[in-house]
Amino acid sequence: MKSRILLFIISVLVSSCISVETCDEDSSSVLVTKFKTLKDEIPTDSVVSALTLYGIREGMPDSLLYNSFSTSRFEVPLNPHQDFSSYVLQIGDQFDTLKVTHHQEIYMISYTCGFGNLFTIENVENSNAMIKSYTIVKDMVDAANEENEEHIWLYL
Repeated sequence: MKSRILLFIISVLVSSCISVETCDEDSSSVLVTKFKTLKDEIPTDSVVSALTLYGIREGMPDSLLYNSFSTSRFEVPLNPHQDFSSYVLQIGDQFDTLKVTHHQEIYMISYTCGFGNLFTIENVENSNAMIKSYTIVKDMVDAANEENEEHIWLYL
């Protein structure tokens, strides 16, 4: 009987030392872009009535990220396999292609969560006149995005 009690106490002590660690962190890096307009040379927030957004990856079919969405901002993943990410934006009946050139580094978040991508935005290009200009507000994009963090402002 004493050996069973001793065995039970040892098993409880051993099982209490083993902890299951879960990953509460998000390891995906997303680019946050906000629409702006210039009023008296001052940037002001702008809401687009119908945003449709496609991600473009070479050799893969285009992926629909937003469809007819009324918004003032959008969040998109960056391409970890290339040094650029491309998107097609449609607002109403106007189209524009957005190309974000970036540099990527991989860093360890934690043993449980694994690795994350740290992107540094180098340049932004667009193909049509819908987007008049841009400002890179924060050039570092990583998995630890703050709640109100913005990386690029697009001026319409």
